[in-house]
Amino acid sequence: MQDFDPKLLKKFRTEVQATGSGTFKDPNTPYQVSVEPSKAGHTIKVVNTSKRWYGRLVLKHEHPLEAHVEIADNGPVATAILMLTLVIEGKVPLG
Repeated sequence: MQDFDPKLLKKFRTEVQATGSGTFKDPNTPYQVSVEPSKAGHTIKVVNTSKRWYGRLVLKHEHPLEAHVEIADNGPVATAILMLTLVIEGKVPLG
């Protein structure tokens, strides 16, 4: 599991809770994750910021509003951080 800056994580979580959207970028990685509202719930995108424009999108997920597990945080922020961690650790094929 990645060790992200707790202050940046808290800022990201607060931003998404307050506005419904937000972006998280740890300066130690070339990846960034964003959460945006959509018709079904939230769209989560992981992009490679080291690329200029074409081919930056690495992973995309539609997170439904009704997705909820009683024993775990299954919100869009937790899902976004999990997706970012999987990309960084190389557990998602990057094409």
